[in-house]
Amino acid sequence: MSRFQRKRTVAKQITVLIVGILILPTLLAQEPNPYPNELKELMFYARYLAPLRPLQSDTKQIEQVLGSDQCLDLKDWRIRVYFSCSEDFLTCSHGPRNDPLGMIEITPKRRFSMRHIAFPSSFSVGYGTVSEINVLCQIYSDALGLEYWVVSKRQATYKRGDLLMIRYGPGQDPQ
Repeated sequence: MSRFQRKRTVAKQITVLIVGILILPTLLAQEPNPYPNELKELMFYARYLAPLRPLQSDTKQIEQVLGSDQCLDLKDWRIRVYFSCSEDFLTCSHGPRNDPLGMIEITPKRRFSMRHIAFPSSFSVGYGTVSEINVLCQIYSDALGLEYWVVSKRQATYKRGDLLMIRYGPGQDPQ
């Protein structure tokens, strides 16, 4: 190895060391994703929702992440929050109180088919209905509070297998 190649190798090692020293504290300071079972095709938490956590985050933190409207419109998705309180659901989900975050809901703006997506074994399957629009869904949920609502029967505006919504909620109590 020539003298020039050795100097280059040493310079590369020093650069890698400096970059590692600068980046490592940032990586260690980040909290782990509370939704590690997010589907690879639909990973929203780290990019748009962190550090929000249901039953822990308040209005101030929600506004820091999503803005003063407490919702976020992306090209193909709409993100909105719902609050947790002991009063009427509509009252606490639309008021400027400081109730804790109850749930984050992401809805597609266009049809998004889930027919090609296989859910891992960490998800259980149940059924639910969105009564306002009379849509029956299969609900794929994990113990950490992540739910994928998938249309189970063809409707006028939905096909079987379409994603209706994703919900990020509080996890189940391990008791």
